[in-house]
Amino acid sequence: TTANITAKALTIAGITASNKTYNGNTTATIDASAATFTGLVDGDDVTVSATGTFDNKNVGTNKTVTLTETNAGDDVGNYSITDQGSTTANITAKALTATASASNKVYDGTTTATATLTLSGLVGAETLGQSVGATFADKNVANAKTVTVNSITLSDGDSGGLASNYSISTGQTTTANITAKALTIAGITAS
Repeated sequence: TTANITAKALTIAGITASNKTYNGNTTATIDASAATFTGLVDGDDVTVSATGTFDNKNVGTNKTVTLTETNAGDDVGNYSITDQGSTTANITAKALTATASASNKVYDGTTTATATLTLSGLVGAETLGQSVGATFADKNVANAKTVTVNSITLSDGDSGGLASNYSISTGQTTTANITAKALTIAGITAS
């Protein structure tokens, strides 16, 4: 006589994605080495490999990674496979470095300096805006005075540059001059 052998249900899980630093693309690194096969008959040969894509390129935690899975092995045809489908991973901010430059100023009794940064490490053609707080070492007139960057606020720029995808530390130094302020004296009288 004849009869049928139907495919056995097999569920795959345990595929993971690695966290990554922002790099401007959605490609995820996938590890299927610890995949589990619920429903696999002992001794059967079924394997899985996978690639993955983040839901978007931007920084975030527990971001959805969509898996594209390929099943193989000598016994793969004996199973009706439910793939894992997705997992989660983080994209963390990319650290930037910067070179500071500062403008000379006329003595005004304060240490406030005007500084700008040249950013290094931006992805592709992305740009960012910046607001920089900086101070001279002291308020007095001198040439080549040290200027230190104390605060940096990044803002969204062009070509997809989002401030939230980047981080930067303060402490950059440069030099600039404080020149003497013109002072006019009047009102002296003679008796």
